[in-house]
Amino acid sequence: MAGKDFYKVLGVDKKASADEIKKSFRRQARQYHPDVRPDDKAAEQKFKEINEAYEVLSDKKKRQEYDTFGADFQQRAGGAGFSGGRAGGFDFSDLFGGGGRTFSSSGNSFGSQGGDPSDIFGNLFGGGGCQGRASRPSRGGNAEHQVEIEFAEAVRGTELKLRIDNQQVNIKVPPGTVDGSRLRLKGKGHPGTNNGPVGDLILTVKVRPDRIFTMQGRDILCQVEVPLTTALLGGKIEVPTFSGKAMLKVKEGAQNGQKMRLRGKGVAAARGLAAGDQIVELKIIIPKSLTPKAKELIGKLEKEL
Repeated sequence: MAGKDFYKVLGVDKKASADEIKKSFRRQARQYHPDVRPDDKAAEQKFKEINEAYEVLSDKKKRQEYDTFGADFQQRAGGAGFSGGRAGGFDFSDLFGGGGRTFSSSGNSFGSQGGDPSDIFGNLFGGGGCQGRASRPSRGGNAEHQVEIEFAEAVRGTELKLRIDNQQVNIKVPPGTVDGSRLRLKGKGHPGTNNGPVGDLILTVKVRPDRIFTMQGRDILCQVEVPLTTALLGGKIEVPTFSGKAMLKVKEGAQNGQKMRLRGKGVAAARGLAAGDQIVELKIIIPKSLTPKAKELIGKLEKEL
């Protein structure tokens, strides 16, 4: 134990309150408990260290002596100290299903804040103490996976069949799914232990970008080039949509950046929601060069405007 920084072991500041110390201990105990990480020697050692640190820092008198004398406070302050064996410590063998492994502590309690250590572990793992946890049903963990779809599939919705961890999974991707969306499939994750429930499968959806369209809520957006003459005089332009090409009437005097709406041409209807619209932004094309005749005509046009 010499040289150990108990505050560092528990990941708390030296000025941490008793409640902060307890919360940090509970969080790490959940992470490194042998029931959670069986056959993990490193986790077992870490679990032993946080128990040693918590026994000292949760006890007001021991913490004061530790702050004064350091890790060897038992010898310098005349305390009984950690026994290093079964006789002087709390027997955790029940946590490991037998085998006589002991995490040593200096008495029968976890300090003034903790009381009976079985209370702490009962709260951590949903039971009434240390006994019998190994045989309790435990829910399986969630599994995470990423799936990639085309932009058109995100707009219309799609159904996918994937094989994940040796199981066939059918996935319904709803219309309007955006990049980064997360879908949860109940009971498709990791199996539980001792007949516990299966965890869930969490799917993160990556939507491949489209070179023409973007999505904004249930509407889709695109830009369409408009000849200068059509913008001035009015006319019809051809617009791409996900259901084929459509004709859009442009009124005379159309402005660059003006937006027009195609009803029902956006995200498909689903779950009681109406279909979105397609928003078309007009991009008026200005000729880069003009013939002498064109310049003459534009000059005459300028006088009329």
